[in-house]
Amino acid sequence: MDDTTKTIVERVTVRYPKPQKISSGDVCTVFYDCIRLSPAELARLAAEATGDLVEEAFDMTVGIAYTGILFAAAVAGGKQVAILTTQKDLTGPAVLGRKVVVVDDVVHSGGRMGEAADIVAKAGGIVVGFAAIIDRSDGQFGSAAKPLWSAYQTNME
Repeated sequence: MDDTTKTIVERVTVRYPKPQKISSGDVCTVFYDCIRLSPAELARLAAEATGDLVEEAFDMTVGIAYTGILFAAAVAGGKQVAILTTQKDLTGPAVLGRKVVVVDDVVHSGGRMGEAADIVAKAGGIVVGFAAIIDRSDGQFGSAAKPLWSAYQTNME
């Protein structure tokens, strides 16, 4: 990771003086508020995370509401983007028979990503991997068959 990417990640880093429970249910002293990212920063982080993917590796992305949607558009790079709503509904272009990258802003345990992958598979999509700005899973999420591509990796501080 270069200095510019480090600066971008640092800008969205929120440090708490004492441990706080965050939306994932985890308790930590560091939170990443990715809604603060500009379109240019999202594009840079998408390139950092998935820049080695060849064009044929996927057909579309599915962004997990809410901030995963913004990063999904950046990862898609002009390809179609579907949205997984907070009600667990897929909206947008059909995933049936298409190679899909499931996208969120931050991964903790991978529970939301796994749930999204199941929903995509039930709709007939073929999940080929996952993308996130920040990976906090400590290498516990993703596999050789379905990797997790991320711009920044850290633990649950």
